[in-house]
Amino acid sequence: MFSRTIEFLATSLDWAAQRQKILTHNIANVDTPGYKRMELDFPQVLAEKLALTTTHPMHLPGTDRSAGYGAGRGRWSARVDRNDVDLDVESVRLAQNTLYYQGVAQRLTGKFQTLRKAIERR
Repeated sequence: MFSRTIEFLATSLDWAAQRQKILTHNIANVDTPGYKRMELDFPQVLAEKLALTTTHPMHLPGTDRSAGYGAGRGRWSARVDRNDVDLDVESVRLAQNTLYYQGVAQRLTGKFQTLRKAIERR
């Protein structure tokens, strides 16, 4: 009866909230010797939560985008203390994540408003 849009949006909000925690953790550890930044892999989380499948022969197959993503990326450090957190980069990622979260939340709110209007007009 309903599309999976609401489920997808809810999963996206969960991912953004988890990523926000990780990014703030990275920022909090900017001066911790030996700390390696962490990241949350969206394609992996989405695949685990929604189990996307190909339902038509004309659908394009999924690709493994996990290479180059996640905690293992960018493991080098130019700092003497071997910490690989760049405060400027993490701050930009935090701002991007905040905007993403707000956009998804607005879209989800719009979906619920549309459903409420449809129910009220019955």
